[in-house]
Amino acid sequence: MAKFRSEVPKGLFRVPISITKDMEKWFQSLSTKMKSSGGYKLPRSYIVRAILDAAMKLDIDVSNIKTEEELVKRILKAIKKKK
Repeated sequence: MAKFRSEVPKGLFRVPISITKDMEKWFQSLSTKMKSSGGYKLPRSYIVRAILDAAMKLDIDVSNIKTEEELVKRILKAIKKKK
């Protein structure tokens, strides 16, 4: 039986998220750059999974975080420490 594009591959979980218009533009721009540089235009879900895989390798200090903005700062700090 043919798979529909909306089906989630085995072992993965569908997680609905809300993103800003700027984030959507960034996804589109990144995908376009991928394709124009000889690669494939990857779907947003692939990009999000790749970002999460990279973030999982970081040692992010999550103590006392109360806002999304603070979490972003901590993630960026963890990236700088990883270099």
